[in-house]
Amino acid sequence: MKIMTQYKDGNYAIEVARGILEDRIDDYTDKYDQVFYLADKNVYQLHKNGKLSFIEDPILMEQGEASKYFDAFSNLLETLLSSGVQRNCLLVVIGGGAAGDAGGFAAATVLRGVDYIHVPTTLLAHDSSIGGKTAINSRYGKNLIGAFHRPKGVIYDLDFLDTLPESEILSGFGEVIKHALLKDKDAVDALMDATKDGIELDVIEPFIIKGIETKMEHVLRDENESGIRKHLNLGHTLGHAIEYRYRMPHGIAVTLGIYAALYISNELNQEDTFDLAHFYEYFIGLGYPMEELKALDASDMISLMTKDKKNQTSGLVGYIVMEDAGRARFTEIDRQQLTKFINDMKESL
Repeated sequence: MKIMTQYKDGNYAIEVARGILEDRIDDYTDKYDQVFYLADKNVYQLHKNGKLSFIEDPILMEQGEASKYFDAFSNLLETLLSSGVQRNCLLVVIGGGAAGDAGGFAAATVLRGVDYIHVPTTLLAHDSSIGGKTAINSRYGKNLIGAFHRPKGVIYDLDFLDTLPESEILSGFGEVIKHALLKDKDAVDALMDATKDGIELDVIEPFIIKGIETKMEHVLRDENESGIRKHLNLGHTLGHAIEYRYRMPHGIAVTLGIYAALYISNELNQEDTFDLAHFYEYFIGLGYPMEELKALDASDMISLMTKDKKNQTSGLVGYIVMEDAGRARFTEIDRQQLTKFINDMKESL
C-alpha cells in the first residue's frame, strides 16, 4: 500500500507491504551520488545476511534509546563528517523509533540539513517514522532537542516485524491503541475485539495501516504541532516520565500513560466516559505491567512532566485528554490537581 502525503509541496510516499525494501530502495538511492546507510546495530546483526545483505559498510548506531544520547549522537555526526558526507547525499535510516529519531536529527543537522528516508523495522516505528519529528534526549527528559525535518520517503517492509521480540511488539502496539482512540469508538471496539486473545501480527496489519492514516491526518493539518497534532501525544506526557525514570520501553510506558489519561479524562468530564475497568483488564490481558502505576511517585512524575516540551504556561502541565473516543483536546492542569489525579488513580487500582 502506498500513502502519499498531501502538503502544498515537499510530499513523500509511505509505502507499506511485505518484501518491498530491496525492490523499492533503488528508486530513492539512484537519485544521489552519495548514500549513507545508518542502521541500528542489533537490526543489522539480525538481517545482514538476509534483508540487509545488499548494504555494504553501514554506519552502525547504538541499539535503541542509547542512540539518542549526546555521546552516541556526536559520534554519529563525526562519523558522517569523517566519511565525507556532502549536502547532496541521502541518509537511509534503518531501525526502530529511537534510530529513526536520532538518524533523522542527524539528517536535519549535519551540514545544516541533508535528505533522508526512513526504513522502520519495528511496530512502534509505524508511528515515529511519519511526520518529520526528529529528536535526541537530554538529561532533563526525552526528545527535548530536535527539529522538524521531513523525510523523502518511508519504506515500511513488514517482514522486519517477524523477528521482533514480544516486548517490542507490546511496545509498538501501544501506539496502535493510541491511534484507535484518536480515530473513533468503532476503531477502538474493533481493535480490542480483534486482539482480546493476544496480539497477532497478521491480524493487526490492517490496524497498523489505519494508524498510519490517522497519524497522517493529524500531521497534514498541523505539521509543526501548534494545534491538533498535539493530540498524537495522548498518553505521552506521563508516559515519557515513566519511560525516562524507569527505563521502560516507550510504547509500554505510553500505554500506562494512556490509562492515566483516560482516568484523568473521566475526572475532568465528571462522568465515566471510559470504562476504566474494561481497559485495565484488556491491558493486563495483553501483558502490560499495569501494576507499575501503583508505585508511581506523583511528585517525581510531575517534576519530569513540567519539563515536557508541550507545556505552554509556567506552573501548568500540558495534557491531552479525551472528551470521548475520537474527541481529544489539549488542556493545562496545575501541579496540585495533577498530583491529586495521580494519587487518586493509584488508590483506585
